[in-house]
Parts: sequence; C-alpha cells; structure tokens
Amino acid sequence: ASELNISENLEKQLLKDGSINESDYLSNGLYKTANGTIIECRRVLLRNITVGTFTVSNVTASISNDDSPLLLGKSFLDKFKKWSIDNDKSELILEK
Repeated sequence: ASELNISENLEKQLLKDGSINESDYLSNGLYKTANGTIIECRRVLLRNITVGTFTVSNVTASISNDDSPLLLGKSFLDKFKKWSIDNDKSELILEK
C-alpha cells in the first residue's frame, strides 16, 4: 500500500482524543484495491504514530469506509532506513 490506512472508527477515536483535528485533513486520494477497483478515500496527516519503540512524525494516512484493520503503508515505512519482515517470527523489523 502506498499510504498507511486507518478505519473510520479509528479516525473518530483520534478526533475525540485530539490526536487529529480538522486542519490535519488533506485532499482526497484515489487508490487501486487488490482486485483492481479504484476507490476514493479521505486522507489525513498523522502528526505522530508509534509502532514498537519507534515514533515517526507527519505520516499521511488514507481513511477506509469500513472497519478494516490498520495497514502500514509506504508513507510510514519510507520513514525508515531499512525494514523487513521475518516470516518465521511473524515480526516486522524496522531500522532508523
């Protein structure tokens, strides 16, 4: 995925706790799904996101219209020098 993706439910939670506000919203984006369908999603700039021991700033996220799980896309992963997945351990390895 090109961008981190959050659900509308998570968006509501982030608005409620002040993690995002109206000024953080960006223009809508068009995305191609795995089955080839093009969909339009709202987008927001996440000021900070923490995964494990890493906190990164200014990550663009798309907002899905359903209750889909969080998806770490390239807008998050590109903030790292190197990343990989250890399939044996089911582990994401991040390097700054």
